Amino acid sequence: MSRGLRFQIILSGFLAATVVVLALHQSANRLPAPDSAVTGPGAYAGKAGAGLAAARATTSAKSRTLPNYSGIGSASARRRSIIDQLRAMGVPNEVLALVALEDFESEWDGRFAACWGDPASMERVQLEKDLSQDAAMRAALGEKDFKQWDTKAMLWEAMSTPVDVTPGEAESIYALKKNLQQRQFALEQARIDGTMDRAQVLAAVQKSYADYNQELKAVLGEARYAKSQQLDDDFTAGNLRYELASVNPSDSQFQGLFKADKQWNTALAELDPGSPNYLEQFKAANEAHDQAYAQILGQDAFRNLREQQDTGYIQMKKYENLWGLDDGKIDYVYDTMNQYRKAVGDYQLQVRALQSQGQDVDWSAVNTYLQKLTGQTQQALQNTVGQDSFSSLQRNSVLRWAGAGFRPTYGGAPAQ
Repeated sequence: MSRGLRFQIILSGFLAATVVVLALHQSANRLPAPDSAVTGPGAYAGKAGAGLAAARATTSAKSRTLPNYSGIGSASARRRSIIDQLRAMGVPNEVLALVALEDFESEWDGRFAACWGDPASMERVQLEKDLSQDAAMRAALGEKDFKQWDTKAMLWEAMSTPVDVTPGEAESIYALKKNLQQRQFALEQARIDGTMDRAQVLAAVQKSYADYNQELKAVLGEARYAKSQQLDDDFTAGNLRYELASVNPSDSQFQGLFKADKQWNTALAELDPGSPNYLEQFKAANEAHDQAYAQILGQDAFRNLREQQDTGYIQMKKYENLWGLDDGKIDYVYDTMNQYRKAVGDYQLQVRALQSQGQDVDWSAVNTYLQKLTGQTQQALQNTVGQDSFSSLQRNSVLRWAGAGFRPTYGGAPAQ
């Protein structure tokens, strides 16, 4: 079920309950307090009528007077009226926030529809919506309940795996996330206004995240930070076991592969993307990683692992009959495309080396070489697998060619 549909069902259920309350309010202006309140976010799961059930509870002797919201015109005031009615029925704050958020988002539907086909206007509307969300949610829920809901949301975003934090640490993490959020909004505003170009914005975004992660690590400490970001050994080992399931390594092999992965990740983390030797160092790190894997697993098992991690290979195996392929042709396409990516990558290193030495690059010659290399590879594939099979591979994006924005990768992953 889609997010929007799920929220619409929740909203419809609780708005139906609100209609009942408003009808009672108009006739008697009072509603008996519910016998019991829904007390947790999971209490409404699978029970869209929980708010209505709470509204029907009349066993308490104590009554609660509801405010009169007749004649409400603004969306903000109407939203607050809905929230007050539902809160009076004992609906938990987490659900109130879902209702308020969905109502707030639906309020912008017309604005987005009005700029359909105008990407620049749509970007501005999106930023305006993002900038106004906190104020709208604060007005709907009240300061205390907004802070409770928003803190939980920010901590959820900050930690991929929750770790225990003290109230003081939670407040610090919340402040870090809000500062990061505001920084992202400011950078998006600068990009839209044209006061910073995309490269400047990207660099600033990377720096803001780097600063944020360092500050978060200072709050949590190394161990909790690693666990919260799913960088701890337990999590990474579990992921690695899942990725290696097809080759089923022994315990000793797994320990060797796990060590190789840690060394690889450390090497990549220490690289400077701005360094003239970045691509060479990146390639060397990946090649060392592959060599370690091949030595530990053996060449056949390593090849099998790489094939199972290659989306193009997986597609070819799945549709081999439909595309007129067999095992021999699939292996030929897989090997040929790996050789092609390596050739493009090596050539890119040569071009980068010339640039780092201050030499001018003849981009026309670069494009001519890439076109020639691509044409030769395409012809070889057509001759081996046939035109129909080649066309099927092309249509389904199994074959990726060097072009604008092409960035080859090493280590068996398909180029994008």
